[in-house]
Amino acid sequence: MLHSEFNGERLKEARLFNQKTISEIADLLSVTKQMVSKYENGKSSPSLNSIFKLVQELKFPREFYYTKDKYSLDTQGTFFRSRYTSTQKEKIPSEYSKKYTAIIRDYLNEFLDFPELDWNLANKNLSPAEYAEFIRKEWGLQGNPIIDVMNLLEEKGFVVTTVSNQSDKVDAFSSSVIINGNKYFVILLEGNNYSFYRQQFSLAHELGHWLMHDGIYNPQELDKESYKEIENEANEFASAFLLPEKSFSNSSKKHLNQLDQYLNLKKYWNVSISMMVMRAKNIDLISTEDYVKLQRQLNYRGWRKEEPLDNIKKSKPIALKQAIQLLVENNIIEGYEIPREIMTKYGLALPARMIEQLTDVKRGYLEYSAPQIVSLSALKEKIK
Repeated sequence: MLHSEFNGERLKEARLFNQKTISEIADLLSVTKQMVSKYENGKSSPSLNSIFKLVQELKFPREFYYTKDKYSLDTQGTFFRSRYTSTQKEKIPSEYSKKYTAIIRDYLNEFLDFPELDWNLANKNLSPAEYAEFIRKEWGLQGNPIIDVMNLLEEKGFVVTTVSNQSDKVDAFSSSVIINGNKYFVILLEGNNYSFYRQQFSLAHELGHWLMHDGIYNPQELDKESYKEIENEANEFASAFLLPEKSFSNSSKKHLNQLDQYLNLKKYWNVSISMMVMRAKNIDLISTEDYVKLQRQLNYRGWRKEEPLDNIKKSKPIALKQAIQLLVENNIIEGYEIPREIMTKYGLALPARMIEQLTDVKRGYLEYSAPQIVSLSALKEKIK
């Protein structure tokens, strides 16, 4: 049942998720900016005609504006890559996407047993390189290449999804989220403008944040230099995690001062050439002089923007998608009932299309389809 009162906080949430200003909403509704502020502060309610316009423009259902939260949420801040080149306006939709993803996962937990993330592995006061060695041992990876970091993290209990919030400055972000006392670590990849190899590094980078920084730092409270420091630590971890020193050295014993030698290594280690060049320098497999020459060659060949083999298909998260498909295809629940069930339990009416995007099920999978009625005469014609 809907609340009889308009929930102004939901208007603000929908507005910020869509990166709209108060002025833009005022123009949409043909009211003053002061009136929109009154709507958001609960001092006035928009007309039914205005609600219709909001539903059409902001893509949240009518129920979204007339319900209230029925869940508790706690988060300790989000680790954004490229934090200082992205605006607050760009980051807000990502924050909401993170919350919605955690709620969807929490709902699905009622029905299915997901892998449990071992929180005891984090915060052990190790260096990035030590942590890389530690987690590889814990997960039985030894010194082998990691074929697919996305698949690995989902198997270990991380919640991974992809979003498209039209941000050119943020390519990955993560944080722990606690919904009704249930704790998740959510990793979101932004957009499509990156290769499989960049995806590998981004995911390893976020893993580093979880191991070394989550629960210790609130990223939004750090100054620029402190934030840069934890970003560098996450980068150092990702490099050591993806390219363990001993194994990488043994697989590349010579000719690392020649750029073409990195092509076969890229196929083997599933990381970018530019990353391997940097790693080779950092563990003294090449000299500073060779490193500078290789950087010039990367620029000359145009490999900074796109390397050979970058057309390989990126991985997609599958845990949330498979969970929904299991429920629907085993007749545990109808697809169109899932948004309604989430609204009933959490007081949050998410658009079916948004849930489809966050879980990567096909469009229309969670929408109601009326049963097809076949007339007797049509059936007879078909039999003929």
